[in-house]
Amino acid sequence: MSALAHTSIAQPARAKGTFASQLIGVWALTSYVDEQPGVEDVHPFGPEPEGFLIYTADGFVSAQLMRPARPPFSSSDWHHGTPQEYQTSGSGYIAYCGIYEVDEEKATVTHIPSVSLLPNLIHARQCRAVDLQTNLLILRAAGTPVAGGVYVTSRLEWKRITPNSAPSV
Repeated sequence: MSALAHTSIAQPARAKGTFASQLIGVWALTSYVDEQPGVEDVHPFGPEPEGFLIYTADGFVSAQLMRPARPPFSSSDWHHGTPQEYQTSGSGYIAYCGIYEVDEEKATVTHIPSVSLLPNLIHARQCRAVDLQTNLLILRAAGTPVAGGVYVTSRLEWKRITPNSAPSV
């Protein structure tokens, strides 16, 4: 079944309640840090990552994150990049969209992608602990195992964008 067909069948969670309604809008990524006990924090996309997170009132989410200054492909036809160009481009980018659910009591939001750059995320539930402070949103994705059985917590900080504060392109 295509992602679009699945999306039209799946019923997105309607944003209800105070917590959920405060998520609605466009957020700009200001920090992306992987935290691991006993190890220095890692910035997977560098010290100044770029990205947008969009929550709609009818329950849809879109996330786009990237390492800035990724090198362009040598060919103007992006369908003909080299394996190295695709690897460098893809390893510096996270992208997905789908539906989301909010658990007001647990202060979590769960993203359920139906389209994703990483196929492993499609239809997988991505639960995030939420700390929401007016125009600052901190999402924590805890418990992701890495090599050696060590767990990593990803902490992403987002700043709300208003029409007057949107970055120029």
